[in-house]
Amino acid sequence: MKIRVLAVARKPRNWAIDAEEDFIKRLKSFTDLEINLLAPVDENSFQAAPAKKLEAEKILAKISNDDFVVACDLAGQMFNSVDLAEVFRNARDTAKKIVFVIGGSNGLDSQVLDRADLKVAFSKMTFPHELFRVILLEQVYRAFTILGNRKYHK
Repeated sequence: MKIRVLAVARKPRNWAIDAEEDFIKRLKSFTDLEINLLAPVDENSFQAAPAKKLEAEKILAKISNDDFVVACDLAGQMFNSVDLAEVFRNARDTAKKIVFVIGGSNGLDSQVLDRADLKVAFSKMTFPHELFRVILLEQVYRAFTILGNRKYHK
């Protein structure tokens, strides 16, 4: 199974790059993972709704019809780690890849949310994009260790 993270974000700082690289390295034994950062729309040039629409066009251009799309959204369903692992188990047989989508500072446009196969909230709190990507990668790694009966998850 392949996993892609599409994030509307600027280049992360070094601490986040180090953390992302650590989880990418750990995940190599389980999956091919790629992170694509899509430049956010300049908020000084557009209001929130038009900015989200333009970002949605960039996101949707990177998604295939047979991808299993998981939108990271505050209004999404909350899972524990074991249940998220089950989502992976079910998706790996039906999808070319799992694509996690992280919106920009204004969130995700309805076009992206409508395309999503699943909407997930990792918390009711708001996190900086850099930190959230690390949290997401850690949970992806945890899900694979659960599925592989490895000791990481307790």
